[in-house]
Amino acid sequence: MRPLKVKIFSHCTQNINIPNELQINAWLQAKPDIEIVNMLQSESMDCVGEKRVERNLTISVFYREK
Repeated sequence: MRPLKVKIFSHCTQNINIPNELQINAWLQAKPDIEIVNMLQSESMDCVGEKRVERNLTISVFYREK
C-alpha cells in the first residue's frame, strides 16, 4: 500500500478573506496525480490586545500519490 501523506495549510489573519482557497487550488493543480483520502478543517480565534481578534484556519489534506 502506498504511504499516506498530509499537507497542512494554515493561515492567521484579522480579516475574513483568507488565501487558503488559492493556496489549496494551486497545490492541487501542481499535484494532479494524487488520491485525496480525507480533509479536515479546524478554526480558532484569539484576542490580541483589547480590540484585535485573530482567526486561524487550518486545513489538512490527507493523500496518497498514485
